[in-house]
Amino acid sequence: MQARMNSQKDRSTRYRLNNDRGMEVEIASKGGSIERLMVPDRNGHSEDIIFDCSLATVPVIPPGLSGRLYDTSSGSVYETDLVLHELSFTAEKCSATQESGLRLSAEMAVDGQVIAIDILYLLTNSNQLILRYAATTNQPLRLSLSLPIFFNLSGNLKDSITQHDLKFACSAFIHPVPALSINPCLQQTKGTPFDFRLGRRLNRFFSNKMFSRSPGDTYFSFHQQPVISVHEAVSGRWMTIGTSQPGFVFSGAVHHAETSFSGICFDSTAFLLSSLINGQIPYFHETTYSFSTTY
Repeated sequence: MQARMNSQKDRSTRYRLNNDRGMEVEIASKGGSIERLMVPDRNGHSEDIIFDCSLATVPVIPPGLSGRLYDTSSGSVYETDLVLHELSFTAEKCSATQESGLRLSAEMAVDGQVIAIDILYLLTNSNQLILRYAATTNQPLRLSLSLPIFFNLSGNLKDSITQHDLKFACSAFIHPVPALSINPCLQQTKGTPFDFRLGRRLNRFFSNKMFSRSPGDTYFSFHQQPVISVHEAVSGRWMTIGTSQPGFVFSGAVHHAETSFSGICFDSTAFLLSSLINGQIPYFHETTYSFSTTY
């Protein structure tokens, strides 16, 4: 693992994790954001597959850890956003024979509640990036943590994400994502533009009239553990996402110099079914990004 300090204005340290197969991850101590992710293509050429959110035409989720607290005691939902993308974490190196890792930790106080947050980043020699989120609190509360990452598998933003192929087995969705409610109205994906069970190219999804009329984020809810597959044919890159959460929010971002979508995000989150944690029941979830290529 390597570390370097950014400018005094940024006040963040960047940490790099490498494996033996050409992958490299750069992580910022400020907000825990993934700033760069180098992944080989079918020819072994490593390129960055992260889309910089600052380049987006319309503001999207800030890079770095995000979180929400929920209070349902009154019969309605009271939601508090946690400004975690500005939080400065302390770092600790952790590694094993087949993986290199970084643990970021921080504490924050919200309305008298102290929340201790821990994120573990692991990069394995089988080209897996594993993110493990953990949190404890001094009082029972409902909490959701996530680390939104916008991907573009073409590498170095050579092409839009409209040529990516997306596949996952999901039967229910909400579009666009509404303000949080206790009894959300889930719709069935079958027979809609949001059905990706057989796999679809994203240009057909983004050009659909239903999406263009309401281009907001979409929440997909799974009955079983979610598994998502993304493929970009020119580079040959495959990305598979697995998460312990019951669903994810699907988002697209447009480069300010382009007219087509340049980044895609699969934000694994409980969203409507946030986790209840207390001193005896800590918060935990895990998301794994696996990379491979076709030849």
